[in-house]
Amino acid sequence: MSLPRFDHHFRTVCALAAAALLLPALAYAGQDNSKGNDDNQGDRRERPIPVVPEANAGWVLLPFFGAVLLFSSRQLLRAKAVQNNRS
Repeated sequence: MSLPRFDHHFRTVCALAAAALLLPALAYAGQDNSKGNDDNQGDRRERPIPVVPEANAGWVLLPFFGAVLLFSSRQLLRAKAVQNNRS
């Protein structure tokens, strides 16, 4: 009985490890800053870095906390409904 449960956890751990290794590699895959490329050899001037507004940490975390509250409230309400049906 414990073998299928172990297999499920093993797959989850492998998927998380693969994501932890692949996502940073994909994030930096296309950033070589034209080193060794022949596409802009004639233009040696420094180009200004475009200014991109940064997201506030509160706005980034708000959907995460909303999802946590949504799923935990669903679980709590489901447990209360089961408890009320037993009484």
